[in-house]
Amino acid sequence: MSFIAGSYLLVYNGKVCGQTENGIEFRREIFKRLISGDWFGDAPQEGIYRGMGLTSMATFLEADAAAMHDIMNPYQGGNAVTSLHGGFAGLMDVKHGIARSLVATSLLTASVINQNGVTGGVSITPLTRTLPRTVAADGQQIRQAFNSNLRDIPVMFRHYPSQWVQGGSMTLGGEFGTET
Repeated sequence: MSFIAGSYLLVYNGKVCGQTENGIEFRREIFKRLISGDWFGDAPQEGIYRGMGLTSMATFLEADAAAMHDIMNPYQGGNAVTSLHGGFAGLMDVKHGIARSLVATSLLTASVINQNGVTGGVSITPLTRTLPRTVAADGQQIRQAFNSNLRDIPVMFRHYPSQWVQGGSMTLGGEFGTET
């Protein structure tokens, strides 16, 4: 399984954000509880996997204003008259439906060279990555340009996992989205 390098079209909450400048970069953060003890002082001797965080970063070219509004103002609840409304404190990203779907679709339309060095057609998979629980990453400052230049806006997203459901019951683990 490999994600295709290149430019992507991103759709957030059903709205086209715009073409990406250099594709989309995904970052995984591994969480562990490190075990140390008398045997070797404070040096980690073992680690217990405690999950993973997933973020992505993209710079939008000529970003669409409606899509950017949804990304930059997720906590307004649709009640804000302007984008200067601060939103409602205490809302939870997943439970209160703040996190929305992000769909990244490859704009690859020409022949490509596969991993074996052979030129192939455009039927490469996955062409689309869908992340159904996405919101602007915490602590991030999103630029809002008021000028005559291109509206290239870098945005970092946080993606939340969905729990696996097998045979009608929840199981340990989860997944952040799908690739097709």
